[in-house]
Amino acid sequence: MKESDTASAAQSYVENLSLNGEPFADTIDSRFFYGGTTLMQRLELLSHLTQFGDSVVLVSGPAGSGKTTLLSRFVSQSNSQWHLCLIDADEFNRFPERLADTLKSEAVTGEQELFSQWAARTDNSQLLVIVIDSSEHLDEVALERLCTLLRQTTADRIRLILFGSPDAQLHLKQVFEQQQLGGSIQLLEMPRLSEEETASYLMYRLAVAGYNGENPFTATEIRAICKASDGRPAGINQLARQALLEHQARAGSKRVRIPRNMGKGSNLIRGLAGAGILALALWLGWQKFYSQPTGDTPVAQLLTEERSLAIPEPAPLAVPEKKIPAVDTAITSGPQEIRIQHEKPGPDTDTPAKIPTRSGATRTDLAPPVTTNEAASAEVSANAMPAVSTVEQPVVAPAGQVAQEQPENAHARDSVQHTDRQPPAELPTPQAAPEPAPVTKPTPHRESWLLVQPDTAFSLQLLGSRNAGSITDYIQQYSLDIAKSAVYKGLYRGAEWYVLMYGIYPSRQAALDARTLLPAAVRNDKPWPRTLKSVHSAIREVP
Repeated sequence: MKESDTASAAQSYVENLSLNGEPFADTIDSRFFYGGTTLMQRLELLSHLTQFGDSVVLVSGPAGSGKTTLLSRFVSQSNSQWHLCLIDADEFNRFPERLADTLKSEAVTGEQELFSQWAARTDNSQLLVIVIDSSEHLDEVALERLCTLLRQTTADRIRLILFGSPDAQLHLKQVFEQQQLGGSIQLLEMPRLSEEETASYLMYRLAVAGYNGENPFTATEIRAICKASDGRPAGINQLARQALLEHQARAGSKRVRIPRNMGKGSNLIRGLAGAGILALALWLGWQKFYSQPTGDTPVAQLLTEERSLAIPEPAPLAVPEKKIPAVDTAITSGPQEIRIQHEKPGPDTDTPAKIPTRSGATRTDLAPPVTTNEAASAEVSANAMPAVSTVEQPVVAPAGQVAQEQPENAHARDSVQHTDRQPPAELPTPQAAPEPAPVTKPTPHRESWLLVQPDTAFSLQLLGSRNAGSITDYIQQYSLDIAKSAVYKGLYRGAEWYVLMYGIYPSRQAALDARTLLPAAVRNDKPWPRTLKSVHSAIREVP
């Protein structure tokens, strides 16, 4: 595709998506800065190292990883106490002029003289921050000049930040370490965007360009863009722009066009369609006419056929008479059949037998006296059927008659009633347990403890935060030794800033050796050795 065609297609998809500009152009625009989680962590760490670090920070990343965008963002939110000297490595021969402009010096002299004059007329809160882009273009002479500047007695007020490719940054790290400058050299790598961050990055740039619809990229396209670009913003922009151009090309090819010779034979088609409609209308009219009910069928009968059936009301339940029917139980044992019949005694039956009760009274059994034949039958039944245990029902005395109780039963009831009338025993009132003495949790050391430590000693700086509580949570999360921990309050961008220091070591190498013993998660946060002299200066800056 020619360049003119590409520009035309790009303008076309910009208009179709109602955008105010091309969101994925190959240019650097501060409006499209995407502050992802990982990138913002790098930016905060870079600012933190600049304010509280020792000397050199190397930002590493391949072409298109967003180093220049990060640099411009870092400069835009710099501290008012920083004096920024920005220069490209290709123009390092103009370094004295840029440094004189930064330090507000009228005479352009050597770097060392300019810095010495500036340090003499300013206090320790002012920092000189030298930012160099494209550090892979620095030669050996330029590196030697920078190292000489960092050997100054007041070099703890100089910060050197270099942006470059990974190979160049590894080489510079070795050079600075061989020079033994006394400060720490920190290496920060530009992060890659994950698949989820790539989707958010694409939608963010579209939104900045004025888009407010659904995501025009499919999940498959986003996955392919992230993989092909290795999560680098420049590659993502190029592939996203190409994908939108392809969308526009496919949408143009799918437009329906009416052929010019489509009008031929249209009259014939209209005639056939009219005839079909007329035939359908005649058939529907015939069906409607012949489907009407005949005059022989009464209307009332038709209405009755369509009427829903009434549900009959349920008949009332008949209450059975309280009559115990005769139960005829037949027991078959061998060839002889024995039948036992129990009938409710009527008024004409013989007087039932009287059965003595436990209290000595007699009750009338409902069954008639057992005859000899019935006794034999009952004996046979006992041998043929298993024994069934019966539950003895309580005896209810007739009205007007009070059953006599046995003396022992009466005595038992009196004892139970007497027991019920006794008042409940009072429980002893529990005595309140003495309150335990409050346990005082150990806390990290503070500014007074750090100030009595020798200036020549070193400590490991682990964390900086606006919230003092997050420092305590960090110590508990990684089970750090509270006796080795110290927190001081400093100033960062005009606001309070709490810094966590860990351990007191006689030399920088001892601090580096102690860093290897920290938990892996703490080592990933890149703690660095720091002189207590700089810590003391930061503490005294707080009013």
